[in-house]
Amino acid sequence: MARVLLIKPRFLTFELDNVVPPLGLLYIASVLRGGGHEVRLHDQGLVWDEFDGLRETLRAFRPQVIGLSSVTFEARAMQAMAEVCRAECPGTPIVVGGPHATAYPLRCVHQPSIDYAVVGEGEVTFPELIQALTTGGRDPRQVPGVAWLADDGTLGLAPARASIQDLDSLPFPAWDLIDIDFYARNRSMSTMGRRPYLPISTSRGCPFRCIYCHNVHGRVFRPRSPGNVLAEIAEIHRRFGIREFEFMDDIFNLDAARMTEILEGIIAMRIDPALHFPNGLRTDILDERQIRLLRKAGTLAVALIVESATPRIQQVMKKNLDLDKVRANIGHAVDAGMFACGGFMLGFPTETLAEARATVDYAVRSPLHQAYFFMVTPFEGTPLFEMYLDLLRKRGIPETEFEDLDFFRGGYNLSAMTDAELFGLHRSAYRRFYLDPIRIARIFHRHPRPDYLVALGLRSLVKMVPRPRGNTAKAQAPRPCQGSGGAT
Repeated sequence: MARVLLIKPRFLTFELDNVVPPLGLLYIASVLRGGGHEVRLHDQGLVWDEFDGLRETLRAFRPQVIGLSSVTFEARAMQAMAEVCRAECPGTPIVVGGPHATAYPLRCVHQPSIDYAVVGEGEVTFPELIQALTTGGRDPRQVPGVAWLADDGTLGLAPARASIQDLDSLPFPAWDLIDIDFYARNRSMSTMGRRPYLPISTSRGCPFRCIYCHNVHGRVFRPRSPGNVLAEIAEIHRRFGIREFEFMDDIFNLDAARMTEILEGIIAMRIDPALHFPNGLRTDILDERQIRLLRKAGTLAVALIVESATPRIQQVMKKNLDLDKVRANIGHAVDAGMFACGGFMLGFPTETLAEARATVDYAVRSPLHQAYFFMVTPFEGTPLFEMYLDLLRKRGIPETEFEDLDFFRGGYNLSAMTDAELFGLHRSAYRRFYLDPIRIARIFHRHPRPDYLVALGLRSLVKMVPRPRGNTAKAQAPRPCQGSGGAT
């Protein structure tokens, strides 16, 4: 059996300073322990470019295999940490996984410090790869789901790994490997401030085909059984006294009957729960009864994602929300007593200034307490990225390497708007939404943690301030805006 070090890189900016428990790594850690491996977890925490702590861990633990997992805006930090691992442990295999490795396997294995990338879910692939690396008898390149750099500089890729169909077969995450109090002192994915909580994932996959989605978990909805979900919640509460949970599904409410059974089971536990859905609720398939059940089960905050308020752009992005149902359900959520946060995106391909303004108008006129206006950013491996490349080819603009992928500030303009129109509208959206005395009063009235609202207000003010975004693009010319200042 092997000593395995799992590493969570971080990249923190003013907007992106959520430090949440690394749920994916904790699942993998639990599986590895079940196979007899000795596992340690290093979370980079509040820093991303200071590695003395990592060096100490490497020297003390002497891992035989190292695994790093990141999302794309943490990729630069992941690369830097892999280089530290290579310098400290020159003969140790270094493997990367997670959403970034799945979307950009070639970019990952092109780094000299990285030996392999795990593409897709890692709970089966990574243990098999560890066995091949440490016991011999099998070429690591024969392990399904593994990528490497071929001798000719191209991507070497083993056959794809089938998705895990029975999620109940996975052990619960190895929560004892983390300091729960550390995460309680930092921002979570929701806007509920600092407090003890844990994330939970009750399903994987989503059948919808939104063009911007990286689709890490596939198009097939794979749910855990209600009994399995409720058993995990009960165990977390028993072992750690946690009663606040953030649900991290792609689409928690796809199966209405299953959702109802989980919520009714939580109610029956009588643990005074506080639930938060920063993700995972498709708004137009909810109804008023389900929303009231969410509130009865202890839901304090919900993210109700709209993206665009124009039917044509809904078709362009292939989400096709029923906007009338969305509007009604936002009202039902607010009436039920939940803190409602809306998510909007500006700058879709072919989107006009009038269409983008309609989205901002929709948000401003809604009873939402909070709103995020994200910039459309084309991630590799998505249909949106292919649309981006096609637009570049049609207009004779050379493709450039993606570095700044910051959907808060915006580094790419794929729309029919000029840079000045798009980025100006982005700033004004925050001004129009938040500089409303009635909305401010409603936020203070409904938010369960008023002490957090000062920080929330400061973040909103910063988003209203103009920031340099590079050279001004001509209208109709989608391209990366160099020097936009973003995270990777």
